[in-house]
Amino acid sequence: MTRTILRSAIAAIIGIVVAFGLIWLAQYAGSEISPDVYDPDSGEILIPIGSTISLIAGWFIGSFAGGWLAMRVSAGTGPGWIVAGAVIGAALYRAVTLADSWWIMALAVAVPLVAVWLAQRATSIAID
Repeated sequence: MTRTILRSAIAAIIGIVVAFGLIWLAQYAGSEISPDVYDPDSGEILIPIGSTISLIAGWFIGSFAGGWLAMRVSAGTGPGWIVAGAVIGAALYRAVTLADSWWIMALAVAVPLVAVWLAQRATSIAID
């Protein structure tokens, strides 16, 4: 029992690290493709739609890959959902801190949940 809990905890940590690494790569790629623009008139930083799309894609890719890996390493589904929770928490923190629109906050919850659900289905298909 202790071994299973330890294995699940390690799997969740590995999945979270992988997820956040992939999200960071997606954000970096998005900022290279369409960089933020400083508006001297208003003093605001304008974030182009390309960066937003790459962030949302990063949430999906990171959650899917991190969740899938966590589920495969632990041989259970729990650690994958922990990865989704970590991504949702970080995404909501980012959305609230930057005062994003309501639809970004909705996607911050929906995208990781869908991604890990698909990862769970992919894992169960691969295990069977």
